[in-house]
Amino acid sequence: MVNSISDPLTAGSQDSAIRYIKNSKTISGRLHDEMVMMDIELGKYFSLNPVATRIWDMLVQPLSLEELCRLLTEEYEVEVEQCRDETGAYLREMVNIGLVLELK
Repeated sequence: MVNSISDPLTAGSQDSAIRYIKNSKTISGRLHDEMVMMDIELGKYFSLNPVATRIWDMLVQPLSLEELCRLLTEEYEVEVEQCRDETGAYLREMVNIGLVLELK
């Protein structure tokens, strides 16, 4: 995934043009330090852990994977590659179930 030693967050990723934003049709609310959400069209409830909740909060505006990881690595003790891998997997899952939208 990492194409450059100098700056792995901005290095030639083919996903850098893709931005993500939360689907405004999803109903969500906080329960302690987690986010609980419902997709009315699917009729399903979802619960997000604290880090996933933080990502959800950030997606009020369109952000790329690189932008998200830059913010997350400033807030959490996580290596860039691990952040990209885990955040990328989370975003793919959320896109697949319709809770997050891809903007190309």
